[in-house]
Amino acid sequence: MKYFTKTLGISGRLRQRIEDFKVEEIPIDLPEGDEYTIFWMEKFNSDTNRALKVISDNLHVGVKRLSVAGTKDKRAVTRQRVSAWKIPAEELERINLKYIKVSDFSYSSGRLKLGDSKGNAFVIIIRDLDIEKKELEKRIKSLIDEMKDGVPNYFGVQRFGEVRPITHLVGKAMLKGDFEEAIKIYIANVYPKEPDDAKEARTFLTENWNHDGFKKGLKMFPMRLRYERNVLDYLVKHPVDFVGALRRFPRNIMKMFVNAYQSYIFNEVVQSYIEKGLKTVPLIGFDTTLGKNDQLIKELLKREEIKLEYFILKSMPELSCTGSERKTLLNVKDLKLIEIGEDEFNEGKLYAKISFALPPGSYATVILKEMMKD
Repeated sequence: MKYFTKTLGISGRLRQRIEDFKVEEIPIDLPEGDEYTIFWMEKFNSDTNRALKVISDNLHVGVKRLSVAGTKDKRAVTRQRVSAWKIPAEELERINLKYIKVSDFSYSSGRLKLGDSKGNAFVIIIRDLDIEKKELEKRIKSLIDEMKDGVPNYFGVQRFGEVRPITHLVGKAMLKGDFEEAIKIYIANVYPKEPDDAKEARTFLTENWNHDGFKKGLKMFPMRLRYERNVLDYLVKHPVDFVGALRRFPRNIMKMFVNAYQSYIFNEVVQSYIEKGLKTVPLIGFDTTLGKNDQLIKELLKREEIKLEYFILKSMPELSCTGSERKTLLNVKDLKLIEIGEDEFNEGKLYAKISFALPPGSYATVILKEMMKD
């Protein structure tokens, strides 16, 4: 990634403690009514989909009765609203979970949908800073000043997978209609930062990609890898139905694969669009018209062997994408240095606490990369 700011970075370490990364949704007003119970969910070191599943299991209801405005970081303390269809607050109040808390109940006539927020507010501690305090403060304030007019609106690493950056590769295979390859990438591609038990299971599948391998592989995959296990369980019963296997993913995850490929194309070209003074970049889909300013996208799609009409997924029409646009620059609100102090978890080092707010669909990691420049 090419850095947008000129000031030297501060390096440092993120998320040494889960509590170092806090996110709170900025809510919108919802219509009055009583069909949906609205509540706040606070989760600790848990992804949003998993937290919703834990709550629904606790209530003995289907997870589809719960909805949110967007997913939040896993390795963080996050707070967001959830809508629950025809589940009284009294039932929700009885939930007693160690890492998931529910509170602040109200009612509405409408469910939360993707994008139903004003964005997110962040409070983040960067630790293990090996810079003299005055210099650290000077750099941070200079970086804040440089970012006040915006930074490139990149999709963050979470979009593609931090440990296994594969979501866009799965999406690309789906767009090409190679659903077997999409499944294989998801469950069999091995990445170095994974735990050994996951590497072993994926390596076995790569070398034994057949019905017998699916059966044995299912026994090897650890219980925590529930998506892989769900897919393999289906393939044991239907060994050549790879579209059906993909449908074992929640719909929002399937959609995320295709969206991740759109995001990959955006990230590859956004810097060039900024340099040309352009305000938006196409998020490509079957209804996108590429003009004279979009030559870079045309060349990239040619190299990738992807055509716009591929975004009509005939075997999975519900995942088809018309396309849209995304701003080239991300406007950061209220970016502040809260404090600098001695880092009790790293002897002789400092920490810096910062806060800021971002609009929906943008990523804190973009701000942090500019600040740290690791």
